[in-house]
Amino acid sequence: MNSKNIMPKPEMPQGRPMPQSGPMSQDRPMPQGGPMPEIMMAIMPDFPRWNRFFFQLDCVFVIVYFLLKCIFFVFFWQEGMLKDFMGTYTIQYLIIPPVVCVIILLGAAALRKRLPETDMRQNAIPVFTMLLINLVVIMIHNVFFITIGIFCIPICMTTVYSSQKMSKTVTVISVGGVLIALLRQFMEATTTEDRLFIIPQGLIAICILLTVGLAAQIALKMTDGQREKLVHYAVEIKEEQRNAEAANEAKSLFLANMSHEIRTPINAILGMNEMILRENRNEQIEEYARNIHSAGNSLLYLVNDVLDISKIESGKLEIMENVYELSSFIHDCYSMVAEKAENKGLELTVSCNPQLPSKLRGDESRLRQVVTNLLSNAAKYTEKGGITLSFDSHYQDGKMMLVINVKDTGIGITEENLGKLFTQFTRFDMEKNRNIEGTGLGLSLAKRLTDLMQGKIEVQSIYGVGSSFTVTIPQQVVDAEPIGDFQQKYSSLANKVGKYHQSFEAPDAKILVVDDTSVNLKVIVGLLKSTKMKVDTATSGRQCLEMVSQTAYDLIFMDHMMPEMDGIDTFVEMQKQKNSPNKNTPVIMLTANAITGVREQFLQAGFTDYLAKPVNGESLENVILKYLPKEKCRTEAALDSAVAEPDYPVTLKELAGLYPKVDLAKGLSVCADSYDVYIDVLKTYAESPEADKLDEYLEQENAYEYRSCVHGVKSSSLSAGFSGLAEQALALENAAREENWDFIRANHAAFIDEYWMAVSAIEKVFQ
Repeated sequence: MNSKNIMPKPEMPQGRPMPQSGPMSQDRPMPQGGPMPEIMMAIMPDFPRWNRFFFQLDCVFVIVYFLLKCIFFVFFWQEGMLKDFMGTYTIQYLIIPPVVCVIILLGAAALRKRLPETDMRQNAIPVFTMLLINLVVIMIHNVFFITIGIFCIPICMTTVYSSQKMSKTVTVISVGGVLIALLRQFMEATTTEDRLFIIPQGLIAICILLTVGLAAQIALKMTDGQREKLVHYAVEIKEEQRNAEAANEAKSLFLANMSHEIRTPINAILGMNEMILRENRNEQIEEYARNIHSAGNSLLYLVNDVLDISKIESGKLEIMENVYELSSFIHDCYSMVAEKAENKGLELTVSCNPQLPSKLRGDESRLRQVVTNLLSNAAKYTEKGGITLSFDSHYQDGKMMLVINVKDTGIGITEENLGKLFTQFTRFDMEKNRNIEGTGLGLSLAKRLTDLMQGKIEVQSIYGVGSSFTVTIPQQVVDAEPIGDFQQKYSSLANKVGKYHQSFEAPDAKILVVDDTSVNLKVIVGLLKSTKMKVDTATSGRQCLEMVSQTAYDLIFMDHMMPEMDGIDTFVEMQKQKNSPNKNTPVIMLTANAITGVREQFLQAGFTDYLAKPVNGESLENVILKYLPKEKCRTEAALDSAVAEPDYPVTLKELAGLYPKVDLAKGLSVCADSYDVYIDVLKTYAESPEADKLDEYLEQENAYEYRSCVHGVKSSSLSAGFSGLAEQALALENAAREENWDFIRANHAAFIDEYWMAVSAIEKVFQ
């Protein structure tokens, strides 16, 4: 879905409202296609503040003027200079000028209140108020050198408002006032000498005012030139911002398309491969299929990393908190990298504080993404030794901080490279590490995700020795019950086979799958084959509309991106059909579009749920179980109770009778379902018991030999179908690795007894 590229409106600075007329000056209108008013205001003075300041200046001027008049009155009175015209002087000089000035101020104040603060005419009020006050002063007092000073004030005031027209007007009025005062003084002069003295004095005053006015004009032209450059620069920045947003929109569209185009073949590869894993009984082919599964998932993770980086850059990645089991989370993190570590001969150790809470609330998927990125990075750059994944916690400001540490014995990082460690697409020692896979996105993505979750990531490294990454993330405790000794659960982590286990059957159910790619249809049909559901397929929206108008379905899966009619358009047309048998049928959106917001978009469009490609069997069956009518499903428990015991040979049945803990099905699966091979494995298992050696190594406290010997017992027990023995052996192996002799002594005897029970059962059956 394309979103509109809406330019955000810039915030206006406080005290700088947008003008209602003339954004830049009172002289020039806004040029067509020119900069926006908010850009203008961003580089203009704060006119309302200057208006208030200048009006206050007018008031102060009138007050000072009145005080000076009072001072002169007292001085003249004390000198006896007002005896003959006390009344005339009081009225003409002490009362009338201040009263007129106050009337001017009151009129200006009333006008300021009537006009909006953003009206550009507000700028002229304090300037012309000062000008009128000056005219009152000059008409009362014909003193030109005082006049020069006071008329310079309004001329200088105009320079703030970027209006050359206002500046010229004030200058002309000021010169006119001086000429009127000059004419009046010339007419009142009683002698020729007085008149000749007045003319040069007036001309000097006029020249000074014209000079100040000219200087104001020059200053305004200079500031206007600079302001036009700033406006041009601001317009360029706005255009660059629009281009950047358009490019970001294009990138988002490209990523959506790329996600769909890449995930579609990945969906086919992983889906077909899962069917191979389900149906194959050849050990070599199974190994090939698991390699395909691993490589396909690696490609999928790479696509997800690129998409997540894009989401973070656009500010669209959301943190979705949910309740999760900490033990399951640790299990998943371990499993993601266990195979890679094993292939490189690395020891992968898990250390977990047994007092950690069992259930937490947080963004489990993003946290897992951070940890697996760190583990994968450690596995890439570690050639010998091992990797340790540890979990602990502490409390800070009342919040539980989950502390996750990934430590390796790899190549390490130099001090000069530590500062660039979390930069995108950055890799160090390219010549030395040219054969190491990766894009350089992992650590950058881990850092950004950690920041989004209000956490922090720290790194310590010694070049040539190894590195240690510590992630601290705030999490909410949901269930404070301790997780317990995680060492006891290592076997389920290391030996999780990953075989398909059917979760339900629904022979009476009928579903429709709509997808324009035939391979995708084959994948889904193949994944659902064991469920015995009736699966119809449609390769276009038109074909889907024809089918849903005639046949009732229990569930419909709809592909998103299809030619002619996409999934949303098809769904809308479905809803318009009258008397449709699928009016209330749940419709699940299938899409390879993994960008942010698609789930909400599909739910708002009316879809029941959303399933991302590539689809795996487990997630597909889960969503079907969620929405299929319960009466049509036979769940896993019912299936298990209905499964008949396989027709094993008599010897294997006898073995199961003597040693009920044997898992014959698992032992046969390891031996390619060959009874002969499995029986040979069991005989070999009993021919060379290791119990005596283990007793000897325990007595000597030889940790290395004990661990090697018990490791062999673990492997052979798995091949023989003795899963319980293998779990006990693994726990002892881990304890020997840590030289935990207390644990070994406490559990060794029980393990040896169990071991001899299995060996004795084999010997009795096959002697």
